[in-house]
Amino acid sequence: MFSSLKPKADVNLLFTRGTNLQASGRFLQTLQFNNFTSQDQENLKEIYNGLQKIAPTMNEIFRNYLEEISPDGQTHISNEEIQQYLNQFFLAERNDEYVANTTKFFNLFRTYHYEAGKLIVVFNQLAFFMNTHILHNFGLKPNKAFAYMKSLSSAVNIDQELLVETLTEKIIENVVSEISSLMDANAKIMYMKDLVYSLDQQALEIQTSTSATEELAASIADIARTSSNISEKTTQSVQYATDSKNAIEQALNDIFKTGDTFTSIVHSFDQLQKHVNDIENVVTIINEIADQTNLLALNASIEAARAGEHGKGFSIVAQEVRKLAENTVSALSTVSTNVDSLKSYSTNVAKSITDTSHIINAASSEAKDTLPLLTNIVETIQEINQDVVNTASITEEQSAAIDEVSDKMNKILHLQEDIREYSSNTSHDIHMLGQEINRFRNDVITNNHTYLSSVTLLHLSKADHILWKWKIYNMFLGLEQLQPSDVSSHKECRLGKWYFSDKAKERFGHLSSYEQLDYYHEKVHYNAKEAVIEFTNGNIKQAELYLKEIEAASEKVLFYLNDLIDQMSTN
Repeated sequence: MFSSLKPKADVNLLFTRGTNLQASGRFLQTLQFNNFTSQDQENLKEIYNGLQKIAPTMNEIFRNYLEEISPDGQTHISNEEIQQYLNQFFLAERNDEYVANTTKFFNLFRTYHYEAGKLIVVFNQLAFFMNTHILHNFGLKPNKAFAYMKSLSSAVNIDQELLVETLTEKIIENVVSEISSLMDANAKIMYMKDLVYSLDQQALEIQTSTSATEELAASIADIARTSSNISEKTTQSVQYATDSKNAIEQALNDIFKTGDTFTSIVHSFDQLQKHVNDIENVVTIINEIADQTNLLALNASIEAARAGEHGKGFSIVAQEVRKLAENTVSALSTVSTNVDSLKSYSTNVAKSITDTSHIINAASSEAKDTLPLLTNIVETIQEINQDVVNTASITEEQSAAIDEVSDKMNKILHLQEDIREYSSNTSHDIHMLGQEINRFRNDVITNNHTYLSSVTLLHLSKADHILWKWKIYNMFLGLEQLQPSDVSSHKECRLGKWYFSDKAKERFGHLSSYEQLDYYHEKVHYNAKEAVIEFTNGNIKQAELYLKEIEAASEKVLFYLNDLIDQMSTN
């Protein structure tokens, strides 16, 4: 009899496993491990009924504990939420719905930053309080009391495991989320590839520019020397032009004097023409007189012949006069011919002199107009000479400046090579950092045997996606060696497996972001494989085009993933 009043637990009961309840996944394993059955659920209902009459109530005790361990000293969880949880703890059937509702309540602890250790203490204290109530009310029925205590202990253990999993899952979720954010931020440095490529291109352009600058410097030096020579020649030309201008002015003055002389000659020839005309008139008169004399001598001879002997003397005189007249006519004929020739000659000479005078006058007029032109030419040559001198001076300065530019271009080229080396080293270090981040991520997941929520899985999938895109960029930088076979199907990666799982389809199949995600995810994998193929075959430009397609599709993938994560986080 006394042994029945002092019962003790059967050790074998501690190692009894199994359940007759319907649940799935890890929660089913939890029920089995705690040997929680439908009878335990009935026992909890009976315990709950017995606790209704105690004071303070379970709600008040739970609220006081939560207020005590609250980080800010306030209870953010309402009485209704606490009472709803207590009702569920004692009255609800342990199934998947119970897990969802309990997890929702425990998420409040995550939201308000309650410490996991203190929460465990609270649950243990509540369990102790309820066990004392069981012993007080059923102490005379030890077997019943043990059954109630076993059911209560199993139920508390189950909820504590759910609590730990919920809090641990949140920690893992936060870690994975931060790792994904870190990888996302680190992946933005993928553009180091573009920087390295740009530096290579700039280095080539700088080399080309340096060579061109050196050639330009040589050309400008030649121009400077040529300009100096031209300056010397132009100075001589200015002197020659000035001397020529002076000589031409002197010649023009002589021409002007010649024109005046020709004008005097023309005037003299006009006077000569008058004198010749006067001579011609005199000759004509003498010729007429000779004719009259000859006629008178003829008449005198006739009269002398009539006079006979008495007229012989007169006849001789008449004959002499006649001969004189004939000689005079003959001489006048010669004079007249000479006068005509002189007149014709003087006329021709006068005409030639007149024409020459006109030409000289025209030339003199043009020469007068030419003098300002000669002055302008000399002034222009002098200006050209000054410009050439200035050009030679400027060219020498440019030559010195180009030499300085060429020297700086060489320094920039060396600096560019240093930056290229630093960029390559940075890319390598970033690659190593990425590998360490990925190793840490895998360790976090592998070493924590925690149920991963859809949010956590999406963060992991996001990190995987970024990591794969990263591998493609690293391939271009020569940091990783990839083969087309290394790029899996979009259905085989972590994101693809999550996407095509029945659970994901059931929960997210109705969402637009879920529908759109698969199209761009497949594009990422397709373009990644094509990029690897083209890069392996040495078609770098074509591979670059596929890389751009990867980036465009990847932005869409990350957009839809973030949208799904946001929707899950707000639900």
